[in-house]
Amino acid sequence: MNKFLKTLRYYLVEKESKWNYLFIIIPFIGVLIYNHIKVSPLKYGNYTIGYIDRIYWPIVNHKKVSYEYTVNGKEYSKSSIYNSDKRPKKGHRYLVQFSLEDNNVSDIFQDIPVPDSIKQAPPGGWKERPEWAKPK
Repeated sequence: MNKFLKTLRYYLVEKESKWNYLFIIIPFIGVLIYNHIKVSPLKYGNYTIGYIDRIYWPIVNHKKVSYEYTVNGKEYSKSSIYNSDKRPKKGHRYLVQFSLEDNNVSDIFQDIPVPDSIKQAPPGGWKERPEWAKPK
């Protein structure tokens, strides 16, 4: 293993070659693709109710909304960028769309509050956007 590390160090650090940049760029592209897939808005998934438990400013980032939602009895906690046009409020409930493959991947609709008449979502969520949440 030690010989492998020395050889790798030689080719990446000491030997001046344009191929060295390839070893840096390929993992970077992989990280970008992974982030794009995980962070991109959901196209398919079920809907449930999310509860905003915190609105905060991270030190170096945008204002964020932290929310919790439950799918099949398991609770998930996520955060999203605060949308100042829609002005979500702490303690209120909003519609959340979650991925069927990985329930931890979700997107909160900060402009669609859940009416008080809806007490809870089905355990697996709604398969389609509920009537009260459809655009008019």
